[in-house]
Amino acid sequence: MSEHHITPLKTYLVIAGALFCLTAVTVWVSYFDFGSFNIIIAMGVATFKATLVALFFMHLLWDDKKNLTMFIMSLMFLGIFITVTLLDTGFRGGVNPEVEYPINKRAAFYDSLPLTDTHGNPVDEHGIDSHEGDEDHH
Repeated sequence: MSEHHITPLKTYLVIAGALFCLTAVTVWVSYFDFGSFNIIIAMGVATFKATLVALFFMHLLWDDKKNLTMFIMSLMFLGIFITVTLLDTGFRGGVNPEVEYPINKRAAFYDSLPLTDTHGNPVDEHGIDSHEGDEDHH
């Protein structure tokens, strides 16, 4: 029978403080545009936070090393799968140019619809309400 590891309260408080700080870093970084590195930075911080939780709150640091090995290998496989997916989406225009931009945000279909505001009242093409002079319009 093996003894259970008892983690001191100070360790939990330090890790909780680090998680709060990393959450603040996540929010702070979201205000900057790093281009294609946005996802890398976000996933890096999230992975580091998840690792802290798994190591200390789930006791993987003191548990059987097979469990730690499985956790590290699962992170490696996740990284491989995400990389392959990003490579697919990043280069699909070179293979099939017709699906490089599959979503047309302003399709011709929308031009055939009547222009209305949020209340269903007609507006002209400049977004000016056509009922501005009406007294009964509220």
